[in-house]
Amino acid sequence: MEIEQRLGLYQVFLKLYEHHRTLLDEILQLEKTSSKSLSSVPTRCITGIIQGEQVYVVTNLADGKTQTLLQSQGIWTIGRDRQLSIPIADRRLSRRHAVIQYIKDEGFYLVDLDSTNGSFINGEPVHGRMPLKDGDRIRLSNLAFSFFLCNDMHTLDETPADILTKLNAATVIPTPVTAQQSAVPVSEQNLKTPPVEHKEQTSEFLQDDFNLEDLASDVAIPQLSQTQQSEILDRFFSRQIQKVTDQN
Repeated sequence: MEIEQRLGLYQVFLKLYEHHRTLLDEILQLEKTSSKSLSSVPTRCITGIIQGEQVYVVTNLADGKTQTLLQSQGIWTIGRDRQLSIPIADRRLSRRHAVIQYIKDEGFYLVDLDSTNGSFINGEPVHGRMPLKDGDRIRLSNLAFSFFLCNDMHTLDETPADILTKLNAATVIPTPVTAQQSAVPVSEQNLKTPPVEHKEQTSEFLQDDFNLEDLASDVAIPQLSQTQQSEILDRFFSRQIQKVTDQN
């Protein structure tokens, strides 16, 4: 029974690759990154922060680095256009794809700017202005990230004296030098060695030696609507988030 299920998966994956290659590439990328260590998997997010009368967002979507973005009108635009608040070089995004907007005494909202591939909150398509809450999953076309909301600030008590004493006594531990490094002359330690080529690993479903063409010969071509493709991507995104949560 397990072999039959695996063969069925091969058939589906092959047909997806033939007729919906972009969708399958996204699925395999999510499957591959979810198997990496947590330290190598970036968590893409936007955090809306409300501190009294000051409102801003913190995000790592633009250029892969965390930034604090203040906008006097409370409007953060997202898309391929480099002039936007959060420019993202992704060909699947529209030039002006969506907006995160803050309305005083109401909160943050996501607005789709009539994008080609749509915007989604927790798998639901965005029509008009839709409210955002802490922990929402947002997807703009195939770009998936999380939204967090911080509007609760606390002033904490002073740090206990015994902890301060330990902090003051703490020293920086130098990086240890391995025996192999110490045995190599300093003049040779900086020489670069040619990188070892590793064959890129893909989904575990595609690593066995099976004749995929024969397996898929009698399988009908799947016809997937935009809604179905969106649902598949949302399920894989949810699975990836759940795996990271479980490992934490």
